[in-house]
Amino acid sequence: MARIGIMSCSNCTQELSCPAVVCLADMRKRKGFFDRYPKEEPLDLIGMISCTGCPTLAAPEKIMRKVRSLAEFKIDALHFSYCITALCPFINRYKEVIQKEYPEIELIMGTHTPPNKKGFQEDIKELLCPTVIVPQTLGDLVKGKLKRPNKN
Repeated sequence: MARIGIMSCSNCTQELSCPAVVCLADMRKRKGFFDRYPKEEPLDLIGMISCTGCPTLAAPEKIMRKVRSLAEFKIDALHFSYCITALCPFINRYKEVIQKEYPEIELIMGTHTPPNKKGFQEDIKELLCPTVIVPQTLGDLVKGKLKRPNKN
């Protein structure tokens, strides 16, 4: 039985409310980056964490605190979600510090089968920093500029 953890992108999970449905579906079906595990053997998801968010100088220490919370439960592998592998400019540093402290944990760069990476990156950028429909803020409410939906 493989004991695994999944680390997802903080922007995707917290800012965009991604529930990791596709990652978990591919895990259950042994698709994508989970095809490495034999279908006849149990696959135990020990836990999921998100990264620390786009980091500051304390990123290595912050990421290790999160990884440690999974490593304490004896995971065999840590999957970096597709969103991290496609979006994170700090992924190599994360891999380096995790592998140094936990050489026994296999780091796997992916979860589900990746879509078009460039298109995915552009779509996520639009969701995080909209240019087509700019989101409203509390400042709009304070300034009396809040647009409300028409209620008939």
